[in-house]
Amino acid sequence: TNQRDVATKNWSESNASTLAESYPTLSILSPELRRFCALHLTYSLLETIPYLSSNYLSPEEQAEIAMQCVTLEFSTAEKFSAHPDLGRGILIFRRGFATVSRNVPSKFFRWHKDIKDKPIDVDEVLVEDDYLEERQLVFHFVGFTKVFFVPRSAIMGILEKNERAWKDCARWRYFKAGLVLYSMKDSLTA
Repeated sequence: TNQRDVATKNWSESNASTLAESYPTLSILSPELRRFCALHLTYSLLETIPYLSSNYLSPEEQAEIAMQCVTLEFSTAEKFSAHPDLGRGILIFRRGFATVSRNVPSKFFRWHKDIKDKPIDVDEVLVEDDYLEERQLVFHFVGFTKVFFVPRSAIMGILEKNERAWKDCARWRYFKAGLVLYSMKDSLTA
């Protein structure tokens, strides 16, 4: 598997494994059957993200997202805020847990519990990188952790194509995240 060198904490290749790498039999299927299987493998996870759920996306659109998702693995004491190749995204914890802090000096952190199969960073992932950079979430992994990662690029690509998902759901979450981050800006400068 593609994993990081744990001793040096460097990305050797990447710690990301695609669905095809996790399920090698996908590669022998036709493209349409591969998309169908990808959707079934990830459906329950995508349904936890409101604007990527079947309430807004067609099965074809959900399959398109599924094909771009990866599984990431982290060891104890690793930090993560963005993948070097895939950028920011939504994390859905499959195993393990982490503390979450902001990319700013602070005495506070947030402990997420009961997070298995629940998405983290659903709203803030919609905010532009430039606006978020100084207040970005940083995950500190407590033990071996495996997460399902939905890249922001895949999310934004599908939202550009699906006007309804953006207008009825995602833009309000974007607005909420922007307000929260803006209010943090005031508290950081005070």
